[in-house]
Amino acid sequence: MLRDGNPQHWKLLIFYYKPEESRLFVAKRSGLPWTLNFARPTAWVITGATIAILTTLAAINNIHSIR
Repeated sequence: MLRDGNPQHWKLLIFYYKPEESRLFVAKRSGLPWTLNFARPTAWVITGATIAILTTLAAINNIHSIR
């Protein structure tokens, strides 16, 4: 997987955004092996679902710790 070092495709230095790219997962500039292409709607669904699951689990944990 080729790394895209073009700064125009990296928003806030960490979010990959390239509408012409058909892949959902792309190689990161450094660090972890992959990131999402946020120009694809599926990336936003994955991110939103992950945040929703983590928020729900944190709320459930908080409710159980109060009892």
